[in-house]
Amino acid sequence: RIIFNSFDRVVTFMAAKSVSDNFLVIVGGLAVFCCRSVILMIVKKILNNNAVVTNNSSEREIIAVGKGVGFHHKRGDEISEDLIQKIYMLSNPDVMKKFEQLIASISIEYVQVANEIIELAKKELKCTFNDLIYISLTDHVHMAVHRIRNNFLINNVMLWEICKFYEREFLVGQRAVTLLNARFQVELPEDEAGFIAMHLIDGQMDSNIPLANKIMKLIQEIVNVVRMSCQIELDKNSIEYYRFITHLKFFVKRVLIKQESKTEIEDDIISMVNIKYYQAANCAEKIATLVEKNYNYHVSADEKLYLTIHISKFMHRKLNPK
Repeated sequence: RIIFNSFDRVVTFMAAKSVSDNFLVIVGGLAVFCCRSVILMIVKKILNNNAVVTNNSSEREIIAVGKGVGFHHKRGDEISEDLIQKIYMLSNPDVMKKFEQLIASISIEYVQVANEIIELAKKELKCTFNDLIYISLTDHVHMAVHRIRNNFLINNVMLWEICKFYEREFLVGQRAVTLLNARFQVELPEDEAGFIAMHLIDGQMDSNIPLANKIMKLIQEIVNVVRMSCQIELDKNSIEYYRFITHLKFFVKRVLIKQESKTEIEDDIISMVNIKYYQAANCAEKIATLVEKNYNYHVSADEKLYLTIHISKFMHRKLNPK
């Protein structure tokens, strides 16, 4: 590998170990003496035929991925940088270990396509992601393809809300589904675009640990308002609870980063819902008051509508126990 800073100077890339050979390059009639470095890395652990654990030039542990990079190698062997197509260096050691375990257990194709989706999302959403997304999205992609090949479908109960509140992430999810369908010759449903969008949302949400703690705190405050206002105990194993908590994750993040809802619902629909589910609507108003007072965030009418609908499900379950 040769890096030219000018016609008469060459900077040689240095890594864990290298061997060099010298040669001449003619640039504009000028003979330039060059050094080509062939980078060699020492294998610390073989994950599979296409992935190994090694160290970079700063002695930081990395996962090197490339076709055949681990084939016929063992711990302590030298491998050439030429075999490496992608390097992963995650900042959290625990996440790094989990990622190693995941890579060792699945085909490298899923790791590569998940990385393509993440890079696409970075470009389109103009954001960064935490390390966990490399595990969660890769695992999800692998399981999604496995499920569809076995004719096992899962409905995304949050699809409508994801489309409304996270349109940009959902659009990336749609492009990801198109990519997966072409790459693996499958036909994933639109629900998968929603699931992928959820991973992209979560990947942004947890990158700031203090923010993640605030999210959990506010969710608990809202759950307590529902319990006290409606005089009900929420069944944490119910589908209603899962949907409610998932919605709250999205809602609370918007509250904390001061992102106003952009959806617009007709006033007569809001009035109809408030009249039909007046107790749930009253609870939603209490939540809005809490959020506006403690977090300086105006809860819009459509936000309160969605909260009302979710809370009404708990009320219905209370009045109609199975």
